Amino acid sequence: AEGVAILISNAVKSIKGDNGFIDVAFRNPVIFRDKLGNLSPGTEVTTQIAPGRDTTKAERTLTTINTEKAPSTRGDAQDEDQRLTVTQLIAPLKCNHGATTDDLLEISYLGTLYETGQIFDGSAIKIDGKAIPGRGNDTSLYFVLGKQPFGQFPAAWDLGLQDMCVGERRRLIIPPVLGFGSTGLPRRGIPPNATLQYDITLVSINGLAIPQ
Repeated sequence: AEGVAILISNAVKSIKGDNGFIDVAFRNPVIFRDKLGNLSPGTEVTTQIAPGRDTTKAERTLTTINTEKAPSTRGDAQDEDQRLTVTQLIAPLKCNHGATTDDLLEISYLGTLYETGQIFDGSAIKIDGKAIPGRGNDTSLYFVLGKQPFGQFPAAWDLGLQDMCVGERRRLIIPPVLGFGSTGLPRRGIPPNATLQYDITLVSINGLAIPQ
């Protein structure tokens, strides 16, 4: 609710002219989630997170959901609507039970800049020849879906990994508002308003690595 209030307040402040009217659209997140549960290799689903020019890093409550297809070409990242796109790269061998909120997920992943392909993060990479602090030499990591502390991992994971199954691999194209926003992350080579790409494989759900 707080996130919606901020969006409406900013819209009201930006109104110019005498009519004083704004259009507010509420979208149904269930539609996006249902499509995630019916992915097939090469198919994608997209949800709008925020309007263009709004690249402020998102809070955890995400309310603007739809299922419009993302444009095939990209212009100025600030001008475009902020959209999250999920594509299935590899289908699971079996999928009767997908990941849901509160599940403990084990994943392996690689994070790159969408525009250049430059690697900035990954479950098995090293930065300047050193393992990322807190990860040791692990090639996977664990987090609780939908309950991660804000800022620990990309907020888009909570949306894009719903209904994912063991052995499945997905690609998430993450807009700046769900990434590092208008400030970027210079120490990792991420510029302001950068679109991010994560290729993620689900290794286990609640400690079970067998497809269910």
